[in-house]
Amino acid sequence: MKFTKAIVLALIAMAAFSLVVACSSDGDDVTSIKIGLLSPETGPIAQYAPGFADAAAIAISEINAEYPGFEFELITVDTGCDGTQAATAAQSLVDAGVSAIVGAACSGATLGAITIAAPAGIPMVSYASTSPAITTADDDDHLFRIVPSDAQQAVALTDVVSGAGASNPAVLAMTNDYGAGLGDNFASAWSGDLCTQVGYDPTEGSYDASTLAQSVVDGGCDSVVLMSYATDGAAILEELLGQGFAGSIFGADGLADAAFQNEVTDVSALEGVTATKPRQGETSSVKADFEDAYAAAGGADGAIYTHETYDAVKFVAAAIFSDPDGDIVAALNKTGQNYVGASGTHTFDSAGDVLGTGYSVCQFDVSGSSVDFSCPLIWTADGGLSSE
Repeated sequence: MKFTKAIVLALIAMAAFSLVVACSSDGDDVTSIKIGLLSPETGPIAQYAPGFADAAAIAISEINAEYPGFEFELITVDTGCDGTQAATAAQSLVDAGVSAIVGAACSGATLGAITIAAPAGIPMVSYASTSPAITTADDDDHLFRIVPSDAQQAVALTDVVSGAGASNPAVLAMTNDYGAGLGDNFASAWSGDLCTQVGYDPTEGSYDASTLAQSVVDGGCDSVVLMSYATDGAAILEELLGQGFAGSIFGADGLADAAFQNEVTDVSALEGVTATKPRQGETSSVKADFEDAYAAAGGADGAIYTHETYDAVKFVAAAIFSDPDGDIVAALNKTGQNYVGASGTHTFDSAGDVLGTGYSVCQFDVSGSSVDFSCPLIWTADGGLSSE
């Protein structure tokens, strides 16, 4: 068969078109971006990890729909809420080629991970680390967090404790970055004398919940403030109940999740427990849309730091999309000016911190075997305590 020049040109054009379609079908024109998630899938706050996972999955689904030409992949690794394990986890994310890391949750885990991520040029955005030590960490400006420092939560807690009529509180605080920072800041902010202040190592097998409870009872304290995680906090609560302690019990964000009730064997130990956690921002379309998506995904009610996890993933994606071939740290700083998220509108300062929007004051109420978790009060720096 003899081909004319026209036929040859037509065949070449068809071949070229087929090649373009094949490349497009193979996704060669799509930029793949990996984002790491440091999650406490094991350890003392493992019960909160499913909420983080659900929130991050919603964010990944949304950004893949919002940013054509990009395909975002989430790689989740377990920190165990431990600094050493978190450093190893961070190295695995660096080796996997992530562009940024969301996390960690526990402050010690974040501080451990940043020692690996920062030298590798990988920025981190924590969704739950509140220790004051985060502000001054040696991170080469690679560490951000979308929650306020416990230097502020400690002030909120003193108002909550004194507002409830307590005057002689005991402070039982973990000796890790989170517990020590919050405990020391509470002691500094408290206007009177503390009944007692005891530090303990929260590692399983390293503390005696009975002895800790006994220090409160023997001291004649009218209340106790727990700077604890869920596992150790539950053990101390039940020991306080068993030793007949009748005073008020307060805690910080380590306890302020409905899932905390799953850690106790006797739910009556939860009656009246009051705990603070960073407050979500005012009602907005972003917040409402996330909450609808979270509920539709089967997310647990009363879960802590889900809005912040969602925001951290979307914040990272927005920064990368704004300058995909540029400096991600610079893009994060630029994007993080009046960034509107589900947890509020945030502006990151030079240390990578945000002011937040105050704190929710939550409580557990028990009726028989039924436990109700609610947050009827709020605390703000300007207004103090008020109804939600």
